[in-house]
Amino acid sequence: MHKKYNVIIAGAGPAGLMAAIRAAQKGLKVLVVEKKATLSEALRTTGPFFRIKNPIHGEYLTLDKKNGKATVHFHNSNFDLDYKGPLIDMYNAYFFSNAGYRLNTTRKDRPLSCVYSMSALLGNLQDAAVGAGAEFMTGTIALTAENAEKHIRLQVRKGNTVSWLETDYIIAADGLNSRLAETMGMNKNRPVILQGPCFEIVFEGADFPYPPGISFVFGKDMLGGSGFLFVYPYAGGENRLCVMVNNRFPAHQSLKIINHFTQKSRFSSWFKKATPVHHTSAIVTIRSPMVTPSIGRMLFIGDAAAYGETLIPGAIRCGYYAAEAVQEKLSGNNGFKKYEEFWSSNFEYVTNPQKQKDYTKILRLFRSLEDEDVDFLFKLSEEKGPIEEKGDVLASNEFTKANALIDYFLAFPQVQGELRTKLQTVRDNSSPSKEPV
Repeated sequence: MHKKYNVIIAGAGPAGLMAAIRAAQKGLKVLVVEKKATLSEALRTTGPFFRIKNPIHGEYLTLDKKNGKATVHFHNSNFDLDYKGPLIDMYNAYFFSNAGYRLNTTRKDRPLSCVYSMSALLGNLQDAAVGAGAEFMTGTIALTAENAEKHIRLQVRKGNTVSWLETDYIIAADGLNSRLAETMGMNKNRPVILQGPCFEIVFEGADFPYPPGISFVFGKDMLGGSGFLFVYPYAGGENRLCVMVNNRFPAHQSLKIINHFTQKSRFSSWFKKATPVHHTSAIVTIRSPMVTPSIGRMLFIGDAAAYGETLIPGAIRCGYYAAEAVQEKLSGNNGFKKYEEFWSSNFEYVTNPQKQKDYTKILRLFRSLEDEDVDFLFKLSEEKGPIEEKGDVLASNEFTKANALIDYFLAFPQVQGELRTKLQTVRDNSSPSKEPV
């Protein structure tokens, strides 16, 4: 393959595929380099949720469902994304304590979010990119790049063969642990703040006894150790549940936690007739974000440049605006500067250290509490009844959830003494945790 491309995109996740779609639609010659052989294969653990009217990273979504597909509206960015695949509406979210007490958030008039199939989404995006004229080189790893005055070269490895590809610009969309960010020296001033493994198993034949919703599970008896465990419905089949764990190294502890929860915890009955059918994994690395996400003719987008994750809709937006930036550069304008302005103004943690601290506050909240504390708080909530979400636009997200929960708990007159002090201390203390996820 000796063609000269306008842009080579390293990585065929949501960010890279959206960049390919938009760049090809604008008439650019596009090549996508991806290490997977099958692009639609979902290997990395992620949260496949479309959140309805829940603003984060400068955007909010709505969905229109008709004839077996959905149109996802990105309102602030003014573009739509067609999704054809399974969707599960979730009107509820749950928190379960060590003793099984439940804090339940619910909404009656519309879903809080919808679970989609990651494989279906990737397949949809790939089809759209191919239809727009983008080319693909699969089973290929992007290694490093060399900038020149009028072009840039990307070094790739396919099997045992290493070669160079020439292009006008490169979009690096190779994810949270970006190889290109490392080899191009972009991580020199980006210290690792948090790092840990994430592991997920899909169980078929599971019996979740509540209306569909994402669940957060806490406690040593529940997990058999420390970590954060999530349960949510899997959109790729009937009666399937995903069980996901974030915890510390060594990574094999994640599997032990899942096995304990599904076989020995008070909720093991959910999985009595269940069989594991699929698994994914990831290393979650939180670094300080790139303030200037470019070097020469290379632009870093999505998780490759982020503090933590941009989330899937955020990654899709990054791809869209990255393609616009390259087209601007080819037209003689400073498109990378425009992308940088989009990046810093929408992803507030780029320039606002407080947002970085808020992102990890939910971890600090539950690490500061004993299992008995969480049992007490969730028991109060269960006795009071579900928290009903109202209003057209939801304000709670990764940056605000911890404070919202703390304020909710502090409103109970029974929360006094040491527990009240713990909660107030986490709310007031904005220092980021240095411990691994």
